[in-house]
Amino acid sequence: MKFTEVRLQLEQIFTRAIETGISVKQNFPAINEDALLTIGSLKSTTVALKNTPYKDIYNELESNDQYHIKLPDGGLLLFQYTFENQDTLLKHRLGYFPSPSLPSIEEAPELYERDDLYGDILLHRIVRFPIRFDFDPKNYKRAIHPHSHVTLGQFDNCRIPVSHPSSPNTFFMFIVRNFYFLLYKKNMNSLEKKITKCNIEQCITAHETPIPHLKI
Repeated sequence: MKFTEVRLQLEQIFTRAIETGISVKQNFPAINEDALLTIGSLKSTTVALKNTPYKDIYNELESNDQYHIKLPDGGLLLFQYTFENQDTLLKHRLGYFPSPSLPSIEEAPELYERDDLYGDILLHRIVRFPIRFDFDPKNYKRAIHPHSHVTLGQFDNCRIPVSHPSSPNTFFMFIVRNFYFLLYKKNMNSLEKKITKCNIEQCITAHETPIPHLKI
């Protein structure tokens, strides 16, 4: 995966997210080309803190605009990549932080008026939880800390192996398809258009393929 591929793909994702109304507020990931090439660095460190109530994590991210895309129900998307050079990905952190509580009808009237678009995300029985896709080969431990993994909720030791590092679009579409399906279905033609390809090498190991994992 190359620095330029990620940057271009993010530009296309943001255009589509804004045009379709999937993003109601956005902060394009900052790009820094110093010693390391970084995309999406954020000031907040709350995301990485342990034993922090989820509501506090979400509130800090949301109130300080420490996110990249805000979804119609208040969910936040983060895209963070670090490269050693144009062609070498060192790590990434891609996060989905759903709002612990839905916005009121005064804050988001369209959310409650358009059941054809938002009905599936307004169900009161839904339990909302954060999701992270991390690529962190520096801290690899065989079958315990995979190079690429997904973490569900705030379980310290939940690291489900993932076959490859994740491109921005793979992560974005994973969230939209699975958690905002009516919105995805309505805008499928726009969201599924051809996008800049990220050439990604497999990183899952022989010790991880026999256990449940995600292939992306």
